Amino acid sequence: MEKGQPRVFIKFSRKQCGPCPVRAQCTRMKRRAIKLRADAHCQALQASRVRNSQADWPLLYNQRAGIEGTLSQGGRGFGMRRSRYMGLAKTHLQHVFIATAMNLSRIVNWLNEVPLAQTRRAAFERLIPRAMA
Repeated sequence: MEKGQPRVFIKFSRKQCGPCPVRAQCTRMKRRAIKLRADAHCQALQASRVRNSQADWPLLYNQRAGIEGTLSQGGRGFGMRRSRYMGLAKTHLQHVFIATAMNLSRIVNWLNEVPLAQTRRAAFERLIPRAMA
């Protein structure tokens, strides 16, 4: 395993690499070896890349972005990252209360016509003047 990912390690001897016709395109390491992802992981990655290239992917990703925003609001604004209580039942009750508080907060902001926050700009991006961006 490398960085938590299963890998297949293939090692070649110098006798095998010497007469190879595509040796110039191969690795230049002294130790002739390659690392490949395990088959199941590689197939899942390829399927994900195919799914991401389909036409309906932006719609699915927009749904995820909305969910991620809600989770971020819960974690940053309402302390959802840590449980105040021990036990699954009390932690679940805390999450229900946080979700209720988030909904009430959103309703109040909607009634008061508070505009939605814009996406934050990265610190490096903020260094670029507005005219250039």
